[in-house]
Amino acid sequence: MGPVFGLQGKLADWQRDGIIDADQAERIATYEAGRSRPRLALALAVLGAFTIGVGVIAIIAANWDAIPIALRLGLHMALNLVLGTAAWVWTRSTGPEPSVRGEGAVLLLSLSTLALIAHIGQSFQLQGSAAGLLGGWLLLATPFIVRLSRGGINRWVWTGGLFAWMLFTLDEHHRWLSDKHLLSTFFMLFLAVLSALRADRLRLPPVWARHLGQVAAGAAILGTSIMLMIVAPLMTRPVTEAARHDVLIGAGVGLVALAAAHLLVPADRRGARLGLGVAVALAPALFALPLLFTGTTGAIIAGVAFCLYWIGLARLALVAGRPGWYRLAVVLIAVRVFVAYLDAAGGLMATGLGLILAGLVLLGLAYAAWRMMEWRMERPV
Repeated sequence: MGPVFGLQGKLADWQRDGIIDADQAERIATYEAGRSRPRLALALAVLGAFTIGVGVIAIIAANWDAIPIALRLGLHMALNLVLGTAAWVWTRSTGPEPSVRGEGAVLLLSLSTLALIAHIGQSFQLQGSAAGLLGGWLLLATPFIVRLSRGGINRWVWTGGLFAWMLFTLDEHHRWLSDKHLLSTFFMLFLAVLSALRADRLRLPPVWARHLGQVAAGAAILGTSIMLMIVAPLMTRPVTEAARHDVLIGAGVGLVALAAAHLLVPADRRGARLGLGVAVALAPALFALPLLFTGTTGAIIAGVAFCLYWIGLARLALVAGRPGWYRLAVVLIAVRVFVAYLDAAGGLMATGLGLILAGLVLLGLAYAAWRMMEWRMERPV
């Protein structure tokens, strides 16, 4: 009989090792089965709701000119009222747990609200921008999305709209922000405000507070990692003084603003959460580091900074008991070391000896990564 994978395989291993008994295994399997079933149904329902919405829009678009403006807007507002009522009833009936009908209704309501704003602008020939359209949608949709949504799909739709608004706003005011050296500062303050929304005084639902914290921290860490791992090695020419001043000002503002936003949440002032706050606050400064150095020196400093940064994140993952993040850190460090080897080898990679050495380096990195992951598993909880 071949190996059994997934939850059943784990339960069988735990039973065999004496960690749980048969009754506990059955209860765990029943509980996980009850939790996992709605996810597929929810995804299919959301996809179906989205498809219906696209179909309705296509039918209306085909007969657009034949429908009077008052009738079009009246029907659209009536549709929003129906969707809002349905979302309210269905989400209240299921309590804190996400429901297929409720999440689908909230998604349709948010998309219909965006379409209504565009509809009003088109009907009365109002001049506007993409940033204005998304800003109006955020003002109207945020209250009911925060209040009614229970699942992650609507949270990520809202997050996508928020970041799209930020990018369109940056593009719209790019010249003025660039002249004032405030492009980087705008983005850093955006992340800081996003993180500060978790403050206890605002009384956001816990799931939303956690989501905003994860988005702000993830964006800061991701941006810094991309800069140190990908962009910095490709920078062959010094950046302009204006760009350097912009990024350095943003780094200073970002460090203070992100640290202050993190400290607004009392639970984040100790343990692994405090360490994560330090890592997030340091991200802007590390992002600016490659702009201070050029050539080989800059590439070396960026590589070392990347590895040290992710070593610190790996340590935080150990303390927080997050093995997935620990493994990701190990893999990223190994990849960065191998990229540094390729840069150092240069033309040697075109020879057979160079390929052999590269293979040996890869094997060494694979062994080191495996040992680090095994060491994590051997640590006592």
